[in-house]
Amino acid sequence: MKEVPETHQKGMVSIEQDLKKGTRLKDFGIQIAKDGRIWICIDGIATIRFKPLSKEAFEFLKKEE
Repeated sequence: MKEVPETHQKGMVSIEQDLKKGTRLKDFGIQIAKDGRIWICIDGIATIRFKPLSKEAFEFLKKEE
């Protein structure tokens, strides 16, 4: 698998399905789009999705803190 260096960005995370505890043999996939969206798939099903905030949205939310 191609190595991806550690990277951080602010955004929204959604969990699409519950993961059961325990260790099982599973197919794990990850896709990263040019715009920063990320999908983590288990057995071909998107389980966790990440969508980065635009710079404008990040600055707005930062001001609200």
